[in-house]
Amino acid sequence: MDYLFQNGGTSSQNPEAWEMYTKFIEDTSDDYDAERTNYLGAYYKRMSGTDDALRASAASAFVGYELSISKSFVDIERIKEVLSDARHLIPFALFEVVYMLNAGFMSRGQLLANVGRIVEAGHRVRIVHGRADYVCQPKAAYILYKALNKAGCKDVKLEFVAGAGHSDSEPGIIDALVRATNGLVEK
Repeated sequence: MDYLFQNGGTSSQNPEAWEMYTKFIEDTSDDYDAERTNYLGAYYKRMSGTDDALRASAASAFVGYELSISKSFVDIERIKEVLSDARHLIPFALFEVVYMLNAGFMSRGQLLANVGRIVEAGHRVRIVHGRADYVCQPKAAYILYKALNKAGCKDVKLEFVAGAGHSDSEPGIIDALVRATNGLVEK
């Protein structure tokens, strides 16, 4: 989460999106030096306040950043369409910020530390990940795959989708997810 929302990890690939994300906080801050140390906290403060216009603007800036980095092909018209409805934007963005501020309600490394439970339960695992995913880096999927193999998972497969980003609505991701799901059903 620090990579994505605090340290500018995406700024190499998407400098305009990162600038827009940080500039919103700078432009609406009384103490930017303090707030730039916790952008998620700053967004939370704006989205949970009582100023409806500021809440909507913060939600738009936050979601706009995410949408700008989640697909390998950025569809500006689709982003504008999504950002045009603050009634849906504010709850979605606030939910995400709370989730991120609480580290997904998991301790650091919890998933990897507990892969043995997945193996013990006999789960079959399919991991589909965009090779050009700037939101969740491909190495995270690979680390999970390796950990599952090391723990003895007998039926785990990983597919990286060339040219795809983070979104499950990208054609390559859709195809891989359908194939993975069909493969689980067929066995």
